Amino acid sequence: MYKNLVLKYAENMTMDDMNNFVKSNNIIISEDDKKVVFNHIKKYYNVFFNDPIKYIKMLKSSINDDVYYNILELYDKYKNLL
Repeated sequence: MYKNLVLKYAENMTMDDMNNFVKSNNIIISEDDKKVVFNHIKKYYNVFFNDPIKYIKMLKSSINDDVYYNILELYDKYKNLL
């Protein structure tokens, strides 16, 4: 159930949605890292659930370490809903 909602949300997600999510979770992220993460989500949202950690690890070399670890923490926080 939640998986379908997340997929639909990711499909229609905008940069404003990303900005709101970042703010609501008190994540400090540069504009460049934000663009990388946003583009990654838009590119891989439809296959993310096949191997979530694989798709998160793909970001590691492209973004700041703190942002990467924030993403891992968020995944741990929300994975039980999926």
